Amino acid sequence: MFLSLAAYDDLSYRDSYYRTPSVHPISIHRPRRGSSVSYSSVPSFADGFSPFSRGGGGIVKFKRKGAFRSGITLGEAQANILLSGQDSYTLEDLSVDYRGKIFVHVRWPGYSPLTYEIPVDSYSGLVDLHSLVRRVGRAVSHYMQSNAIPLSWNHVEMQYMEEMAPGSWHLKMNVH
Repeated sequence: MFLSLAAYDDLSYRDSYYRTPSVHPISIHRPRRGSSVSYSSVPSFADGFSPFSRGGGGIVKFKRKGAFRSGITLGEAQANILLSGQDSYTLEDLSVDYRGKIFVHVRWPGYSPLTYEIPVDSYSGLVDLHSLVRRVGRAVSHYMQSNAIPLSWNHVEMQYMEEMAPGSWHLKMNVH
């Protein structure tokens, strides 16, 4: 028996049975940053101003509570020490994506860089800095173990994260 191809013409993909729903990307309104500001109006709550917001500096500092300078070791990050400014970052400050995650780029001289996807916990729009520091510390310890970097966790100090693009952060580390 011979079937012609014309028999399948009525099963068009344009038929409502085969129609797939349209997927539209979610657009998140973010104000554009300019290289210079000549006029700045007083922010209002209607414009998305938050009294808890740091104002788009693009740096998240890791500092022990009561410490003179910033920076915590990997061991301290895993031990949940008290942090200074633990309630001062919002999800908007970190440019968290719709899944609640940011990307952290870890780089060490002489080794290839890796990018980690870090979930960000929050409560009432404020970032839980303890869990963020612990997760970033876990990513750094994974990076050191996977590249066989022969340093103790107590000698590697995480200073701060600097925003390279919205939701994409570079981690600044020191050895002491």
